[in-house]
Amino acid sequence: MSDLLTLSCPSCAGLLEISEGNTNTVCPNCDTPLLLEGVVNRYIIESSINSTETIRIVRRKLEEMSSSVFAGCRVHKPFLTYVPFWILSSRVDGYVFGVKPVFKERKVRVASDGDDGGAQNSITRTIKQRKGVRAEEHQISNGFDVIVSAAHLEPLGIPSLGAQSQMGLSGMALGRTGSRLPLKVFDSENLPESAHVVDPAVSITEARKESESYIQRICSGVGVGLEQRSMYLAVTGTREKLVHYPLWIVEYVLKGKTYRIIIDGCTGMVLKGAFPPDYAHWRKVCQLLGGFWAGLMPILLVLIMSGLLRVGSAFMFLLFSIYGLGVVSSKFLKLAKKNSGMDSLI
Repeated sequence: MSDLLTLSCPSCAGLLEISEGNTNTVCPNCDTPLLLEGVVNRYIIESSINSTETIRIVRRKLEEMSSSVFAGCRVHKPFLTYVPFWILSSRVDGYVFGVKPVFKERKVRVASDGDDGGAQNSITRTIKQRKGVRAEEHQISNGFDVIVSAAHLEPLGIPSLGAQSQMGLSGMALGRTGSRLPLKVFDSENLPESAHVVDPAVSITEARKESESYIQRICSGVGVGLEQRSMYLAVTGTREKLVHYPLWIVEYVLKGKTYRIIIDGCTGMVLKGAFPPDYAHWRKVCQLLGGFWAGLMPILLVLIMSGLLRVGSAFMFLLFSIYGLGVVSSKFLKLAKKNSGMDSLI
C-alpha cells in the first residue's frame, strides 16, 4: 500500500489510518463505526464462476492442448483474488485551433528524352504550389472512462492499463466495457471465503495524472495537419472509483513442475497460462521416422550385397537421395527434441 489517510476520530480524537478507497471504518480506540465523506468510492465485481467451474475450465483447456498432458496433471484448488483498478469517468469539451495550408494545382510541360535517345518528347505534370493558409477550429466533446491499474500485475502476465494503453487482455471484460460492469459496494465482511483482496499500490493522485495524460494524448490527435496548433480542454464532471476485479489463479503440477493459469472471473476465459509440452505427439513422430529407417536400411544392404545395385548414375542418385533424407530426418529430430521441451504460453 503506498498511501494511507491519517485522520482523527470525532469521538475520542484517536488517530485513524484509512486505506485509500475505503469509505467506512471502525475506530480502534473506542470502536465507533465511522462513515467517511469526500473519499473515493470502493466497489467490487463479483465473480460469475465458482471454484468448481474454474477447475472445469482448466481441465477443458488442458484436454484441448493435449489429452496425454491432461491425464498426468494434478490440479490444485483455485485461488480467487480481487485486483484493483481506478476508473476515472469525465466529460471533456474543448477546441483545437490552427491554420491549414492551402495549395493550388498547376500543370506544366516538361521535356524528356525519347526512348531511343532521339528527339525529345514533352510530358505534362501536375505540381502543387502553396498559395496561403486558412484558419480552422475543431470541437472536442466526448466522455472518457480511463482505467488505471492500481497494482502491479505484470508478474501475473496482466498488462498495466494507463495513459499508454487502455486495451486489456483478450477475454478480459474490464478493458472493453470499462465502468459498465456490474458494480457492488465493497464490503470486506461479505467477501467470498478464502478470497484475497489486493490493496492499491498506485494512489489516486497518480491515477489522475495518468488519466490527464491519456486524455491529452487522445485529444492531441484532433486536427492533425494543422500548423500553429493550440488546444483548449475543459474536463468536468469527473467521477472516481476504485474497483476490485475478480481473477482466478489455478496451479497444476506435471512431473514435478508447477504451471499457472489465470482465468477471468467475469467472462470465464483463460487470460494467461503456461502449458507443458506434448511429449506423446513428438514421440509418435520419432517412432515413425525410426520405423522408416529401420525398414529401409536392411533392404538397401540386401540389394547392395546381392549385386542388384551397381555403381552408376542411378546408384549415385540413390545414395545422394538417401543422404538427403538422412540429413532432413536428423534436422527434424533435433527440432522435435527442442520443441518437446518447450512450454506453450498464451
